[in-house]
Amino acid sequence: MSEKSMRDEDGRPILPVALSRRGFLVRAGVVGLATMPLGAFLTACSQSTGESGANGEMAKLRKGGTVTFAIDGTNGVLDPAVYTTLGDWMAVDCVCRGLTTIDFKTTTPAMAMAESSQISDDGKTLTFTLRQGVTFHDGSVFTAQDCVRSFNRQLLDQDPSRPSNSTRPLRGSTNRSITEVRAVDERTFRISLNQPDLTFLSRLTDISTRIISAAALDKYGANIGQNLVGAGPFKLVSAVPQQSVTLEAYDGYFGGRPLIDRLVLQQVTDPSSLNAGLQSGQITASSFVAHSSAKSLAANPKVKVYDTPRRLAVFLLMNTTDPALSDIRVRQAVNLCVDRAQIAQNAFFGYANAPKGYILPVGHVGYDESLADLTATDVAKAKQLITEAGASGRAVELIAQNNNWYPKAAQILEENLKVIGLVPTVRLFDPGTFSGKVFDLKGHQIALWERNGYVPDPEDLVNNMLSSAGSYANRGTGHATLDPDKVKQLDAMLVRGLQTADPEQRKAAYTEAQRFFADNFMAISMVVHAQNIVAGSAELGEINPEALSSQRMQMEKAGFAE
Repeated sequence: MSEKSMRDEDGRPILPVALSRRGFLVRAGVVGLATMPLGAFLTACSQSTGESGANGEMAKLRKGGTVTFAIDGTNGVLDPAVYTTLGDWMAVDCVCRGLTTIDFKTTTPAMAMAESSQISDDGKTLTFTLRQGVTFHDGSVFTAQDCVRSFNRQLLDQDPSRPSNSTRPLRGSTNRSITEVRAVDERTFRISLNQPDLTFLSRLTDISTRIISAAALDKYGANIGQNLVGAGPFKLVSAVPQQSVTLEAYDGYFGGRPLIDRLVLQQVTDPSSLNAGLQSGQITASSFVAHSSAKSLAANPKVKVYDTPRRLAVFLLMNTTDPALSDIRVRQAVNLCVDRAQIAQNAFFGYANAPKGYILPVGHVGYDESLADLTATDVAKAKQLITEAGASGRAVELIAQNNNWYPKAAQILEENLKVIGLVPTVRLFDPGTFSGKVFDLKGHQIALWERNGYVPDPEDLVNNMLSSAGSYANRGTGHATLDPDKVKQLDAMLVRGLQTADPEQRKAAYTEAQRFFADNFMAISMVVHAQNIVAGSAELGEINPEALSSQRMQMEKAGFAE
Protein backbone atom coordinates (compact mmCIF):
# COMPACT_ATOMS: atom_id res chain seq x y z
CA MET A 1 0.00 0.00 0.00
CA SER A 2 1.41 3.42 -0.85
CA GLU A 3 1.83 6.05 1.82
CA LYS A 4 -0.75 8.26 0.13
CA SER A 5 -3.42 5.59 0.39
CA MET A 6 -3.02 4.92 4.12
CA ARG A 7 -6.33 5.72 5.84
CA ASP A 8 -8.08 4.88 9.09
CA GLU A 9 -11.56 3.41 9.37
CA ASP A 10 -13.12 6.86 8.91
CA GLY A 11 -11.07 7.61 5.83
CA ARG A 12 -8.66 9.97 7.58
CA PRO A 13 -4.97 9.97 6.62
CA ILE A 14 -2.57 7.90 8.73
CA LEU A 15 0.95 9.19 9.24
CA PRO A 16 3.35 6.92 7.31
CA VAL A 17 6.38 5.49 9.07
CA ALA A 18 9.52 5.82 7.00
CA LEU A 19 11.69 2.75 6.56
CA SER A 20 14.98 4.42 5.76
CA ARG A 21 18.29 4.77 7.55
CA ARG A 22 17.72 8.50 8.08
CA GLY A 23 17.08 8.91 11.77
CA PHE A 24 15.27 6.74 14.27
CA LEU A 25 13.11 4.12 12.57
CA VAL A 26 10.21 3.07 14.69
CA ARG A 27 9.72 -0.05 12.61
CA ALA A 28 13.31 -1.15 12.67
CA GLY A 29 12.36 -4.65 13.71
CA VAL A 30 10.77 -5.44 10.36
CA VAL A 31 14.05 -4.89 8.55
CA GLY A 32 16.14 -6.89 10.97
CA LEU A 33 17.67 -4.07 13.00
CA ALA A 34 16.00 -5.27 16.19
CA THR A 35 18.58 -8.07 16.43
CA MET A 36 21.52 -5.67 16.26
CA PRO A 37 23.41 -4.60 19.40
CA LEU A 38 22.08 -1.35 20.78
CA GLY A 39 25.12 0.70 19.88
CA ALA A 40 25.23 -0.66 16.34
CA PHE A 41 21.53 0.05 15.83
CA LEU A 42 21.85 3.62 17.03
CA THR A 43 24.92 4.24 14.92
CA ALA A 44 22.99 3.01 11.89
CA CYS A 45 20.34 5.59 12.73
CA SER A 46 22.85 8.45 12.80
CA GLN A 47 23.10 10.42 9.59
CA SER A 48 24.33 13.53 7.89
CA THR A 49 21.97 15.99 6.20
CA GLY A 50 22.29 16.54 2.48
CA GLU A 51 21.24 19.61 0.54
CA SER A 52 17.58 19.66 -0.38
CA GLY A 53 16.44 21.30 -3.58
CA ALA A 54 13.16 23.00 -4.36
CA ASN A 55 10.41 20.68 -5.46
CA GLY A 56 7.90 21.19 -8.26
CA GLU A 57 5.47 23.16 -6.16
CA MET A 58 8.16 25.48 -4.90
CA ALA A 59 9.13 26.37 -8.47
CA LYS A 60 5.61 27.70 -9.07
CA LEU A 61 5.63 29.98 -6.05
CA ARG A 62 6.81 33.59 -6.13
CA LYS A 63 8.99 35.46 -3.71
CA GLY A 64 7.57 38.10 -1.41
CA GLY A 65 4.33 38.79 0.37
CA THR A 66 2.94 38.54 3.89
CA VAL A 67 1.17 35.56 5.41
CA THR A 68 -1.31 36.42 8.17
CA PHE A 69 -1.84 33.28 10.19
CA ALA A 70 -4.64 33.17 12.78
CA ILE A 71 -3.63 31.69 16.15
CA ASP A 72 -5.46 30.85 19.37
CA GLY A 73 -3.77 33.56 21.39
CA THR A 74 -0.51 35.19 22.37
CA ASN A 75 0.92 36.34 25.66
CA GLY A 76 3.84 37.88 23.82
CA VAL A 77 6.24 35.43 25.48
CA LEU A 78 8.29 33.35 23.04
CA ASP A 79 10.46 31.08 25.13
CA PRO A 80 11.14 27.33 24.73
CA ALA A 81 11.16 27.14 28.54
CA VAL A 82 7.68 28.64 28.98
CA TYR A 83 4.47 27.33 27.46
CA THR A 84 1.77 30.01 27.31
CA THR A 85 -0.31 29.47 24.17
CA LEU A 86 -0.04 27.31 21.09
CA GLY A 87 0.41 30.46 19.04
CA ASP A 88 3.42 31.57 21.06
CA TRP A 89 5.03 28.17 20.70
CA MET A 90 4.38 28.21 16.95
CA ALA A 91 6.32 31.47 16.87
CA VAL A 92 9.19 29.77 18.73
CA ASP A 93 9.00 27.05 16.08
CA CYS A 94 9.74 29.69 13.42
CA VAL A 95 12.36 31.75 15.25
CA CYS A 96 14.45 28.87 16.62
CA ARG A 97 15.53 25.50 15.33
CA GLY A 98 16.97 22.52 17.16
CA LEU A 99 19.60 19.88 16.60
CA THR A 100 17.11 17.63 14.77
CA THR A 101 13.81 18.09 12.98
CA ILE A 102 10.81 16.10 11.70
CA ASP A 103 8.71 17.15 8.72
CA PHE A 104 5.59 15.26 9.99
CA LYS A 105 5.13 13.58 6.62
CA THR A 106 6.99 10.65 8.16
CA THR A 107 8.18 9.84 11.68
CA THR A 108 11.83 10.04 10.67
CA PRO A 109 14.00 12.68 12.38
CA ALA A 110 16.63 14.44 10.29
CA MET A 111 19.57 16.61 11.24
CA ALA A 112 18.93 20.37 11.50
CA MET A 113 21.43 22.55 13.40
CA ALA A 114 23.49 19.40 13.86
CA GLU A 115 25.29 18.01 10.85
CA SER A 116 25.57 14.47 12.16
CA SER A 117 25.24 12.40 15.31
CA GLN A 118 26.98 9.42 16.83
CA ILE A 119 25.69 7.30 19.72
CA SER A 120 27.85 5.21 22.01
CA ASP A 121 27.58 1.43 22.12
CA ASP A 122 25.74 1.55 25.43
CA GLY A 123 23.24 4.07 24.02
CA LYS A 124 23.87 6.59 26.77
CA THR A 125 26.12 9.16 25.08
CA LEU A 126 25.10 11.18 22.02
CA THR A 127 27.75 13.25 20.26
CA PHE A 128 26.65 15.84 17.72
CA THR A 129 28.81 17.50 15.09
CA LEU A 130 27.28 20.92 14.54
CA ARG A 131 26.65 22.64 11.23
CA GLN A 132 29.29 25.08 10.13
CA GLY A 133 28.46 28.61 9.06
CA VAL A 134 25.23 28.95 11.03
CA THR A 135 24.59 32.41 12.46
CA PHE A 136 21.89 33.60 14.84
CA HIS A 137 19.65 36.55 14.10
CA ASP A 138 21.91 38.77 16.25
CA GLY A 139 24.92 37.91 14.07
CA SER A 140 26.63 35.64 16.61
CA VAL A 141 28.10 32.40 15.30
CA PHE A 142 26.50 29.11 16.39
CA THR A 143 28.74 26.95 18.58
CA ALA A 144 28.36 24.11 21.06
CA GLN A 145 28.25 26.64 23.88
CA ASP A 146 24.88 27.87 22.59
CA CYS A 147 23.58 24.31 22.95
CA VAL A 148 24.92 24.04 26.50
CA ARG A 149 23.30 27.33 27.53
CA SER A 150 19.97 26.47 25.88
CA PHE A 151 19.77 23.08 27.60
CA ASN A 152 21.15 24.04 31.00
CA ARG A 153 18.76 26.96 31.49
CA GLN A 154 16.05 24.31 31.86
CA LEU A 155 18.10 21.48 33.36
CA LEU A 156 19.84 23.39 36.16
CA ASP A 157 17.84 24.53 39.17
CA GLN A 158 19.22 28.04 39.59
CA ASP A 159 19.81 29.28 36.04
CA PRO A 160 19.19 33.07 36.07
CA SER A 161 18.00 33.16 32.44
CA ARG A 162 14.94 31.01 33.19
CA PRO A 163 11.72 32.89 34.09
CA SER A 164 10.12 32.06 37.43
CA ASN A 165 6.96 30.76 35.72
CA SER A 166 8.86 28.22 33.60
CA THR A 167 7.65 24.62 33.78
CA ARG A 168 11.03 23.54 32.32
CA PRO A 169 9.37 21.44 29.58
CA LEU A 170 12.71 20.25 28.20
CA ARG A 171 13.06 17.98 31.22
CA GLY A 172 9.75 16.28 30.45
CA SER A 173 10.26 16.13 26.70
CA THR A 174 13.60 14.37 27.23
CA ASN A 175 12.14 12.10 29.97
CA ARG A 176 14.45 13.64 32.59
CA SER A 177 17.12 11.31 31.27
CA ILE A 178 19.87 13.90 30.64
CA THR A 179 22.64 13.73 33.23
CA GLU A 180 25.01 16.20 31.60
CA VAL A 181 25.52 18.33 28.51
CA ARG A 182 28.88 19.74 27.50
CA ALA A 183 30.76 21.41 24.69
CA VAL A 184 33.63 19.16 23.63
CA ASP A 185 34.82 21.89 21.27
CA GLU A 186 33.15 24.62 19.23
CA ARG A 187 31.56 22.18 16.79
CA THR A 188 30.98 19.19 19.07
CA PHE A 189 28.14 18.92 21.58
CA ARG A 190 27.70 15.90 23.83
CA ILE A 191 24.64 14.72 25.77
CA SER A 192 24.92 12.06 28.49
CA LEU A 193 21.84 10.02 29.47
CA ASN A 194 21.06 7.92 32.51
CA GLN A 195 19.56 5.19 30.32
CA PRO A 196 19.41 4.26 26.62
CA ASP A 197 16.56 5.89 24.72
CA LEU A 198 15.96 4.89 21.11
CA THR A 199 13.56 7.82 20.67
CA PHE A 200 15.99 10.53 21.76
CA LEU A 201 16.71 11.95 18.30
CA SER A 202 12.96 12.34 17.89
CA ARG A 203 12.67 13.94 21.34
CA LEU A 204 15.16 16.61 20.26
CA THR A 205 12.69 17.86 17.63
CA ASP A 206 10.40 19.15 20.39
CA ILE A 207 9.95 22.93 20.67
CA SER A 208 11.30 22.90 24.22
CA THR A 209 14.73 21.78 22.95
CA ARG A 210 15.26 24.70 20.56
CA ILE A 211 18.63 26.47 20.53
CA ILE A 212 18.85 30.13 21.59
CA SER A 213 21.76 32.50 21.05
CA ALA A 214 23.95 32.45 24.17
CA ALA A 215 24.81 36.10 23.51
CA ALA A 216 21.10 36.92 23.63
CA LEU A 217 20.69 34.99 26.88
CA ASP A 218 23.56 37.02 28.35
CA LYS A 219 21.92 40.24 27.19
CA TYR A 220 18.26 39.60 28.04
CA GLY A 221 18.39 36.93 30.75
CA ALA A 222 14.94 35.87 31.95
CA ASN A 223 13.35 38.37 29.54
CA ILE A 224 14.48 36.37 26.51
CA GLY A 225 10.84 35.50 25.80
CA GLN A 226 10.18 39.09 24.73
CA ASN A 227 13.45 39.23 22.77
CA LEU A 228 13.92 35.72 21.38
CA VAL A 229 16.98 35.23 19.16
CA GLY A 230 17.37 31.98 17.28
CA ALA A 231 18.75 30.75 13.97
CA GLY A 232 15.44 29.76 12.39
CA PRO A 233 13.90 30.90 9.10
CA PHE A 234 12.13 33.91 10.65
CA LYS A 235 13.31 36.52 13.13
CA LEU A 236 11.24 38.32 15.72
CA VAL A 237 10.11 41.85 14.91
CA SER A 238 7.48 42.40 17.61
CA ALA A 239 5.21 40.54 20.03
CA VAL A 240 2.16 42.33 21.41
CA PRO A 241 0.25 40.37 24.07
CA GLN A 242 -3.34 39.47 23.14
CA GLN A 243 -2.76 40.86 19.64
CA SER A 244 -0.05 39.47 17.37
CA VAL A 245 3.50 38.28 16.81
CA THR A 246 5.26 39.67 13.74
CA LEU A 247 8.17 37.84 12.16
CA GLU A 248 10.23 38.56 9.06
CA ALA A 249 12.29 36.32 6.80
CA TYR A 250 15.88 35.76 7.86
CA ASP A 251 18.24 36.14 4.92
CA GLY A 252 20.95 34.09 6.64
CA TYR A 253 18.84 31.01 7.44
CA PHE A 254 20.96 27.88 6.97
CA GLY A 255 18.15 26.19 5.05
CA GLY A 256 17.76 29.07 2.61
CA ARG A 257 15.79 32.30 2.90
CA PRO A 258 12.02 31.81 3.09
CA LEU A 259 10.02 32.89 0.06
CA ILE A 260 7.61 35.11 1.98
CA ASP A 261 8.89 38.35 3.48
CA ARG A 262 6.74 38.49 6.59
CA LEU A 263 4.72 36.16 8.80
CA VAL A 264 2.14 37.68 11.15
CA LEU A 265 0.64 35.41 13.81
CA GLN A 266 -2.63 37.17 14.59
CA GLN A 267 -4.74 36.32 17.65
CA VAL A 268 -8.29 35.56 16.52
CA THR A 269 -10.47 34.07 19.24
CA ASP A 270 -13.89 34.47 17.60
CA PRO A 271 -14.67 31.54 15.24
CA SER A 272 -16.97 33.60 13.00
CA SER A 273 -14.31 36.28 12.60
CA LEU A 274 -11.75 33.65 11.64
CA ASN A 275 -14.17 32.13 9.14
CA ALA A 276 -14.96 35.53 7.62
CA GLY A 277 -11.26 36.43 7.50
CA LEU A 278 -10.38 33.29 5.55
CA GLN A 279 -13.31 33.86 3.18
CA SER A 280 -12.31 37.46 2.52
CA GLY A 281 -8.58 36.85 2.36
CA GLN A 282 -7.72 39.03 5.37
CA ILE A 283 -6.52 35.83 7.06
CA THR A 284 -4.19 33.81 4.86
CA ALA A 285 -4.20 30.54 6.80
CA SER A 286 -4.91 28.93 10.18
CA SER A 287 -4.86 25.63 12.02
CA PHE A 288 -7.40 26.86 14.56
CA VAL A 289 -10.44 26.85 12.30
CA ALA A 290 -13.71 25.98 14.03
CA HIS A 291 -14.91 22.51 13.09
CA SER A 292 -18.32 24.00 12.36
CA SER A 293 -16.76 26.12 9.60
CA ALA A 294 -14.86 23.39 7.75
CA LYS A 295 -17.55 22.46 5.23
CA SER A 296 -18.49 26.04 4.32
CA LEU A 297 -14.83 26.95 3.85
CA ALA A 298 -14.24 23.88 1.69
CA ALA A 299 -17.06 25.06 -0.60
CA ASN A 300 -15.23 28.33 -1.29
CA PRO A 301 -12.88 27.95 -4.29
CA LYS A 302 -10.61 30.64 -2.84
CA VAL A 303 -9.96 28.57 0.30
CA LYS A 304 -8.29 25.18 0.65
CA VAL A 305 -9.19 22.92 3.59
CA TYR A 306 -6.52 20.28 4.04
CA ASP A 307 -7.14 16.58 4.67
CA THR A 308 -5.07 15.88 7.78
CA PRO A 309 -4.78 13.13 10.42
CA ARG A 310 -6.64 13.12 13.72
CA ARG A 311 -3.65 13.72 15.98
CA LEU A 312 -5.31 15.98 18.54
CA ALA A 313 -5.78 14.12 21.84
CA VAL A 314 -8.54 15.65 24.01
CA PHE A 315 -8.82 14.56 27.64
CA LEU A 316 -9.69 15.42 31.22
CA LEU A 317 -6.90 15.91 33.74
CA MET A 318 -8.16 14.96 37.20
CA ASN A 319 -6.29 16.38 40.17
CA THR A 320 -5.60 13.39 42.43
CA THR A 321 -4.32 15.65 45.22
CA ASP A 322 -7.66 17.43 45.58
CA PRO A 323 -9.95 15.92 48.26
CA ALA A 324 -12.91 15.89 45.86
CA LEU A 325 -11.03 13.55 43.50
CA SER A 326 -8.61 11.72 45.77
CA ASP A 327 -10.77 8.55 45.75
CA ILE A 328 -10.05 6.63 42.54
CA ARG A 329 -13.69 5.54 42.41
CA VAL A 330 -14.74 9.14 41.79
CA ARG A 331 -12.18 9.47 38.99
CA GLN A 332 -13.32 6.16 37.50
CA ALA A 333 -16.92 7.42 37.61
CA VAL A 334 -15.96 10.61 35.80
CA ASN A 335 -14.27 8.55 33.10
CA LEU A 336 -17.29 6.27 32.72
CA CYS A 337 -19.83 9.10 32.41
CA VAL A 338 -18.26 10.91 29.43
CA ASP A 339 -20.51 10.88 26.34
CA ARG A 340 -17.73 10.75 23.78
CA ALA A 341 -19.99 10.19 20.79
CA GLN A 342 -21.98 13.34 21.57
CA ILE A 343 -18.82 15.40 22.02
CA ALA A 344 -17.36 14.09 18.75
CA GLN A 345 -20.53 15.02 16.89
CA ASN A 346 -21.66 18.23 18.59
CA ALA A 347 -18.38 19.85 19.66
CA PHE A 348 -16.24 18.64 16.75
CA PHE A 349 -18.97 18.29 14.09
CA GLY A 350 -17.86 14.77 13.21
CA TYR A 351 -14.15 15.59 12.87
CA ALA A 352 -13.34 13.38 15.87
CA ASN A 353 -13.77 9.83 17.09
CA ALA A 354 -13.83 7.96 20.38
CA PRO A 355 -10.30 7.00 21.47
CA LYS A 356 -10.36 3.21 20.99
CA GLY A 357 -6.65 2.92 21.77
CA TYR A 358 -6.91 4.99 24.97
CA ILE A 359 -4.14 7.63 24.72
CA LEU A 360 -2.76 6.69 21.29
CA PRO A 361 -4.73 7.54 18.12
CA VAL A 362 -5.12 5.18 15.20
CA GLY A 363 -2.01 5.02 13.03
CA HIS A 364 0.45 5.45 15.89
CA VAL A 365 2.94 2.71 16.65
CA GLY A 366 1.51 1.13 19.80
CA TYR A 367 -2.17 1.72 18.94
CA ASP A 368 -4.15 -1.17 20.46
CA GLU A 369 -7.92 -1.51 20.36
CA SER A 370 -7.81 -4.00 23.22
CA LEU A 371 -7.81 -0.83 25.36
CA ALA A 372 -11.18 0.33 24.01
CA ASP A 373 -12.91 -0.59 27.28
CA LEU A 374 -10.95 2.17 29.02
CA THR A 375 -13.03 4.74 27.15
CA ALA A 376 -16.39 2.94 27.29
CA THR A 377 -19.39 4.85 28.66
CA ASP A 378 -21.33 3.18 31.47
CA VAL A 379 -23.52 5.64 33.36
CA ALA A 380 -25.03 3.00 35.66
CA LYS A 381 -21.59 1.84 36.79
CA ALA A 382 -20.51 5.47 37.24
CA LYS A 383 -23.51 6.18 39.50
CA GLN A 384 -22.71 3.07 41.54
CA LEU A 385 -19.10 4.17 42.06
CA ILE A 386 -20.19 7.66 43.14
CA THR A 387 -22.54 6.11 45.70
CA GLU A 388 -19.88 3.71 46.98
CA ALA A 389 -17.43 6.59 47.35
CA GLY A 390 -19.96 8.65 49.28
CA ALA A 391 -19.63 11.38 46.66
CA SER A 392 -23.29 11.99 45.76
CA GLY A 393 -23.93 15.72 45.71
CA ARG A 394 -20.20 16.51 45.78
CA ALA A 395 -19.21 19.82 44.14
CA VAL A 396 -16.54 19.66 41.46
CA GLU A 397 -15.14 22.34 39.19
CA LEU A 398 -14.35 21.82 35.50
CA ILE A 399 -12.17 24.40 33.78
CA ALA A 400 -11.76 24.87 30.04
CA GLN A 401 -10.71 27.44 27.47
CA ASN A 402 -13.26 29.91 26.11
CA ASN A 403 -12.51 29.33 22.43
CA ASN A 404 -13.09 26.88 19.57
CA TRP A 405 -14.60 23.51 20.64
CA TYR A 406 -13.93 23.90 24.36
CA PRO A 407 -17.18 25.63 25.50
CA LYS A 408 -19.46 23.11 23.78
CA ALA A 409 -17.46 20.13 25.01
CA ALA A 410 -17.48 21.57 28.55
CA GLN A 411 -21.25 22.04 28.37
CA ILE A 412 -21.75 18.38 27.46
CA LEU A 413 -19.35 17.25 30.18
CA GLU A 414 -21.20 19.37 32.73
CA GLU A 415 -24.40 17.48 31.96
CA ASN A 416 -22.55 14.13 32.07
CA LEU A 417 -21.27 14.92 35.57
CA LYS A 418 -24.71 15.97 36.78
CA VAL A 419 -26.28 12.70 35.63
CA ILE A 420 -24.03 10.61 37.90
CA GLY A 421 -24.76 12.70 41.00
CA LEU A 422 -21.95 15.24 41.07
CA VAL A 423 -22.59 19.00 41.23
CA PRO A 424 -20.31 20.56 38.60
CA THR A 425 -19.37 24.18 38.01
CA VAL A 426 -17.76 25.15 34.69
CA ARG A 427 -15.33 28.05 34.40
CA LEU A 428 -13.93 29.23 31.07
CA PHE A 429 -10.65 31.12 30.60
CA ASP A 430 -8.76 32.71 27.74
CA PRO A 431 -5.96 30.47 26.39
CA GLY A 432 -3.13 32.48 27.96
CA THR A 433 -4.64 32.30 31.45
CA PHE A 434 -5.88 28.74 31.11
CA SER A 435 -2.52 27.07 30.49
CA GLY A 436 -1.22 28.37 33.82
CA LYS A 437 -4.16 26.82 35.67
CA VAL A 438 -3.89 23.45 33.92
CA PHE A 439 -0.33 22.93 35.16
CA ASP A 440 -0.99 24.12 38.69
CA LEU A 441 -2.48 21.63 41.14
CA LYS A 442 -3.91 24.57 43.07
CA GLY A 443 -5.54 25.92 39.92
CA HIS A 444 -7.95 23.14 39.00
CA GLN A 445 -9.86 20.04 40.01
CA ILE A 446 -10.79 18.79 36.53
CA ALA A 447 -9.28 20.42 33.46
CA LEU A 448 -10.36 19.86 29.86
CA TRP A 449 -7.11 19.88 27.93
CA GLU A 450 -5.52 18.83 24.67
CA ARG A 451 -2.20 17.55 23.47
CA ASN A 452 -1.05 17.72 19.89
CA GLY A 453 1.48 15.24 18.57
CA TYR A 454 4.44 17.60 18.80
CA VAL A 455 6.67 14.61 18.02
CA PRO A 456 5.08 11.84 15.92
CA ASP A 457 6.07 9.00 18.20
CA PRO A 458 4.04 7.22 20.92
CA GLU A 459 6.43 8.37 23.64
CA ASP A 460 5.36 11.96 23.00
CA LEU A 461 1.85 11.11 24.17
CA VAL A 462 2.14 8.10 26.50
CA ASN A 463 5.44 8.93 28.20
CA ASN A 464 4.83 12.64 28.52
CA MET A 465 1.33 12.14 29.93
CA LEU A 466 2.01 9.20 32.24
CA SER A 467 5.67 9.28 33.32
CA SER A 468 6.41 10.59 36.80
CA ALA A 469 9.18 12.64 35.18
CA GLY A 470 6.72 14.79 33.24
CA SER A 471 4.68 17.93 33.88
CA TYR A 472 1.37 16.10 33.56
CA ALA A 473 2.11 13.71 36.43
CA ASN A 474 3.54 16.43 38.66
CA ARG A 475 1.50 19.51 37.80
CA GLY A 476 -1.56 18.32 35.91
CA THR A 477 -2.83 15.24 37.74
CA GLY A 478 -0.45 14.85 40.67
CA HIS A 479 -0.38 11.09 40.17
CA ALA A 480 3.42 11.17 40.58
CA THR A 481 2.73 11.77 44.29
CA LEU A 482 0.64 8.61 44.76
CA ASP A 483 1.75 5.08 45.74
CA PRO A 484 5.54 5.17 45.08
CA ASP A 485 5.75 1.47 44.29
CA LYS A 486 3.05 1.71 41.64
CA VAL A 487 4.57 4.89 40.23
CA LYS A 488 7.90 3.05 39.95
CA GLN A 489 6.22 0.09 38.21
CA LEU A 490 4.54 2.41 35.71
CA ASP A 491 7.80 4.20 34.91
CA ALA A 492 9.54 0.87 34.32
CA MET A 493 6.87 -0.13 31.79
CA LEU A 494 7.27 3.17 29.96
CA VAL A 495 11.05 2.77 29.81
CA ARG A 496 10.64 -0.57 28.05
CA GLY A 497 8.85 1.25 25.24
CA LEU A 498 11.88 3.48 24.78
CA GLN A 499 14.48 0.75 24.66
CA THR A 500 13.24 -1.38 21.80
CA ALA A 501 12.87 -0.59 18.12
CA ASP A 502 10.51 -3.49 17.42
CA PRO A 503 6.99 -2.09 16.88
CA GLU A 504 5.24 -5.11 18.42
CA GLN A 505 7.41 -4.95 21.53
CA ARG A 506 6.75 -1.21 21.81
CA LYS A 507 3.04 -1.84 21.42
CA ALA A 508 3.11 -4.45 24.18
CA ALA A 509 5.01 -2.11 26.51
CA TYR A 510 2.70 0.84 25.93
CA THR A 511 -0.44 -1.29 26.17
CA GLU A 512 0.71 -2.67 29.51
CA ALA A 513 1.59 0.80 30.78
CA GLN A 514 -1.73 2.36 29.77
CA ARG A 515 -3.74 -0.49 31.25
CA PHE A 516 -1.76 -0.30 34.50
CA PHE A 517 -2.23 3.47 34.69
CA ALA A 518 -5.98 3.24 34.15
CA ASP A 519 -6.40 0.43 36.69
CA ASN A 520 -4.28 2.03 39.42
CA PHE A 521 -4.52 5.78 38.86
CA MET A 522 -7.23 6.77 36.31
CA ALA A 523 -6.15 10.39 36.49
CA ILE A 524 -6.64 11.03 32.76
CA SER A 525 -9.94 10.42 31.03
CA MET A 526 -9.53 10.36 27.26
CA VAL A 527 -12.40 12.14 25.51
CA VAL A 528 -11.77 12.08 21.73
CA HIS A 529 -9.09 12.07 19.09
CA ALA A 530 -9.81 14.95 16.75
CA GLN A 531 -8.61 16.68 13.63
CA ASN A 532 -7.23 20.20 13.80
CA ILE A 533 -8.83 21.95 10.83
CA VAL A 534 -6.09 23.44 8.67
CA ALA A 535 -7.22 25.90 6.00
CA GLY A 536 -5.60 28.56 3.87
CA SER A 537 -5.79 30.65 0.77
CA ALA A 538 -5.87 28.59 -2.43
CA GLU A 539 -3.08 30.89 -3.63
CA LEU A 540 -0.77 29.83 -0.81
CA GLY A 541 1.37 26.70 -1.17
CA GLU A 542 3.90 24.62 0.80
CA ILE A 543 2.54 25.42 4.27
CA ASN A 544 3.20 21.85 5.46
CA PRO A 545 -0.34 21.03 6.63
CA GLU A 546 0.92 17.76 8.15
CA ALA A 547 2.96 19.76 10.66
CA LEU A 548 0.19 22.30 11.20
CA SER A 549 -2.24 19.47 12.02
CA SER A 550 -0.09 19.00 15.15
CA GLN A 551 0.21 22.77 15.71
CA ARG A 552 3.81 22.74 14.53
CA MET A 553 4.82 25.50 12.12
CA GLN A 554 7.26 24.96 9.25
CA MET A 555 6.54 27.88 6.91
CA GLU A 556 9.99 28.35 5.44
CA LYS A 557 8.92 26.96 2.05
CA ALA A 558 5.51 28.67 1.96
CA GLY A 559 4.78 31.07 -0.87
CA PHE A 560 2.09 32.56 -3.05
CA ALA A 561 1.30 31.31 -6.54
CA GLU A 562 2.90 33.24 -9.38
